[in-house]
Amino acid sequence: MNLSFWERKTWLSDIDFAIIGSGIVGLNCALFLRQQFPKAKIVIFERGILPSGASTKNAGFACFGSISEILEDLKTHTEEEVIQLVQERVNGLQLLRKTIGDKKPDYNQWGGYEIFSDSDSELFYTCKENISYINSLLKPIFKEDIFSEKKQQFGFQKIKHNLILNNKEGQLDTGKMMLELVKKAISENILILNATAITKFEESEKGVTLELNNLETIKVRKLAIATNGFA
Repeated sequence: MNLSFWERKTWLSDIDFAIIGSGIVGLNCALFLRQQFPKAKIVIFERGILPSGASTKNAGFACFGSISEILEDLKTHTEEEVIQLVQERVNGLQLLRKTIGDKKPDYNQWGGYEIFSDSDSELFYTCKENISYINSLLKPIFKEDIFSEKKQQFGFQKIKHNLILNNKEGQLDTGKMMLELVKKAISENILILNATAITKFEESEKGVTLELNNLETIKVRKLAIATNGFA
């Protein structure tokens, strides 16, 4: 990568906030920073031609946790911590919907079913026995029962005859979701540089030095790492 004077001056100089990763976390981080610092120069660095992480590779679940996931959380967290965890997930989904709306990412709250294979009898009965308990636990958040047992009507083979419905679960098109977040970031004068991997960074009292694609180095004032699993 041989950058000209003009390229460095326009895209890579006087950066107030650099963000590594252009997934849902990185883009929302940039949008939040823009609200706080209207005049700041914000640049997102993405190593792929598209977001390389899970943001566009998941199945489009817009959810706060199945009953088995919540029961698993309760093994390592207190009830108060689990309630707060679910509340934060719900708040995150609401913020996403507020940021890009429901229509463009094709958001629909159809509800979601947790299925259990014939070999998961112990887990199924544990979840079934705890439906009332989890509904009661989450009542302060939703003001109604969330989970219920339903007959399996989808023709699936080798699974339990009954499923557990989460009536607040939604779905969305993650490709459209990310496209809308990218459009919003660009409209907020946030630069996104694709195919640009940050291969090294070094902090100092004056800021952070970044190495791009093992070649060029630049200096920024603040750095946010939003690569999640890759971090």
